[in-house]
Amino acid sequence: MLQHFRITGSARCLPSKRIGSDELDARLGLRAGTTFARTGVRWRHEARAPENAATMARHVIAGALASAGRTLRDLDLLIDASLCVQQPLPCNAALIQRELGADAAGIACVDVHASCLGFVAALQMANGLFAAGEARRIAIVCSETALRGVNWDEPESACLMGDGAAAFVLEATTPVHACVIALETFSEGAHLCQVEGGGHRLASFEYDASQRARYQFHMDGRAVHKLASRLLPPLVGRVLREAGAALGEMDVVPHQASGPSLELIARRLGIAREKLHASIEEHGNLVAASIPYVLHGARMALPAGARVLLIGTAAGYSQAAAVITL
Repeated sequence: MLQHFRITGSARCLPSKRIGSDELDARLGLRAGTTFARTGVRWRHEARAPENAATMARHVIAGALASAGRTLRDLDLLIDASLCVQQPLPCNAALIQRELGADAAGIACVDVHASCLGFVAALQMANGLFAAGEARRIAIVCSETALRGVNWDEPESACLMGDGAAAFVLEATTPVHACVIALETFSEGAHLCQVEGGGHRLASFEYDASQRARYQFHMDGRAVHKLASRLLPPLVGRVLREAGAALGEMDVVPHQASGPSLELIARRLGIAREKLHASIEEHGNLVAASIPYVLHGARMALPAGARVLLIGTAAGYSQAAAVITL
């Protein structure tokens, strides 16, 4: 596959409320320094009224369009690739369009839901639409409020999470670069990261307080790491071969799952630390916004035309690797 798009704009943001790991240690009755040592997260941010997913999305879309020199009226499609669903209907993207105002009216809106890999799945979808001549300009946004869904009785995962958003503007272009985007799912791990309640199987209108934990996020981090250690390296190797790229030449933008997981990825795949873009200490796990949030920073630091490897894992158990050109 060739890359039928170029990135013309991007932006990111974090909510104003910042929470330190020492605050969580005190809240959870842990010895000072415990949360940071276990998670690698020193700070996370929380969206509090009037901030929410839609207002953060509005902010980063405006920023991405400004950096691209475009307006809302130039967009053919708005893809929301967030994990956090604001309500069952309509889709997140439609709610974001409402927040964007009258100039966004008429833009096609769709959600791509692939847990923490939503941005990579949206890139794959956008590249196919550009290749087919079905779109000229697409905005992808991930706006996450994960802290609202954590279970503080499970600090292993709750202390990892943070809120934030990122957006990218893509434009169709004559393809000149190889582009390999691969996603895989192994449902043997479907139970390892999940929120059981809220869908029709365990409906929100059947909620009672005795089942609260089933409506909150649950993760077996050790089991996820074990699966990733076994399954992710072969996928990354295949994607690099198909792209005709060597790992040592690539800057790597991983999903910011946890401090230990980033160390595992670097060690297991043999990624040089100076090539690994990691900032989880400053914002926590931003779920689907993690990859685009860090990719924006890499885009600001790297020269145009740099090739970047995106990698990550997600609920499902799903995993992805992608080689794109900035």
